[in-house]
Amino acid sequence: MAFLRSSKDSAEYKQQVQTEEIKTTGLLNLVVVLAVVSVAYTDWIVVANISLGYLYVLPIALSAFINPLPITIGLAVLGSILQEFFGPAGDDTHVRIIRFIICLAGFLIVGFLVSLIAKQRARLAAEIRLQRDEYESDLLLAAQVQRQVLPKAPIVPGLELAAFMQTARLLGGDYYDFFQISDEIVDVVIADVSGKGAAASLLMPSLAVALRLRAHELSGPAAILKDLDECLKQITRPATFVTMFYARFNTKLHTLEYANGGHNPPLLLRPQTGESLLLENAGPIMGILPGAEFSNTLINLKANDVITLFTDGVTEQENDSEEQFSLDRLKALVLSEENKPAATLVTDISEAVASFAGAKEQEDDLTVVIVKVL
Repeated sequence: MAFLRSSKDSAEYKQQVQTEEIKTTGLLNLVVVLAVVSVAYTDWIVVANISLGYLYVLPIALSAFINPLPITIGLAVLGSILQEFFGPAGDDTHVRIIRFIICLAGFLIVGFLVSLIAKQRARLAAEIRLQRDEYESDLLLAAQVQRQVLPKAPIVPGLELAAFMQTARLLGGDYYDFFQISDEIVDVVIADVSGKGAAASLLMPSLAVALRLRAHELSGPAAILKDLDECLKQITRPATFVTMFYARFNTKLHTLEYANGGHNPPLLLRPQTGESLLLENAGPIMGILPGAEFSNTLINLKANDVITLFTDGVTEQENDSEEQFSLDRLKALVLSEENKPAATLVTDISEAVASFAGAKEQEDDLTVVIVKVL
């Protein structure tokens, strides 16, 4: 059964749940009827001299689990009658009446006890659903807060900036940010915490605060990553790590200075020449390795250059054939839309990945940041 990906408060979702519950109850009642018929037939035809009427307790118990008690009482009466009707004859009327009463009492006791168990189970299920809904409501609120605090791309003379993030769950472990250091210098950062969901998202606020405090104080990307790496080692578990690409754009000098902490190498495309480069100089992942060192790399930028920063949710998204979207598809898409605004480009990339995946579930958080040199 595949439920629609809609809100649990929507009428459509509730209608679908109700329909599935009715179907399930109907199938289980069919099992009850077939079980009664099977016992009656076996008692009448197959076994001639031994009563199998005690087997009616099985469909009676199942009925008590899924139906209101009056239906189960009726089924218990029916089972007692069928036992006397199809069971072996020969006893006098007095004995058969006593046997009927004993069997009916036994069936009713079983039905009543199972009904109590079913009611207790229903109460527990309702409590679990309530707790789940409260937890999901908290997650929805946290997801709204997370989306609201995502930074807007600043307006920087000489650059065009845009970003997009789509989480695989309500909360995500991807992160991006922009820091205006001066009129000519802007820092762009993209990061990915290991794992996804609530656990990964809890680290993001700490990461953002640390970067905002240190971006203006330290000399460059490598120093910032080194400082953040030490902080992460103090506040995270040994199994938790972060990958990060930190870029500093200088519009006056037309340069890009960057340091990479184990993140996917960004893609630099130069439409005028058709040249494509991966910014591959990288250091180790952050928050886990002792003595990690990071270095700065400086490259010159040209007009119309397009730098694409992304997380692995873009290139590693699979389709139904288990093919990945891949870096080649990303490169071809950016080249084909080199003249489009950065905001349009990030949207088109996310839509292309979703279209490529088709019915395949999104496997990881997806984040794209585009920087175009004007």
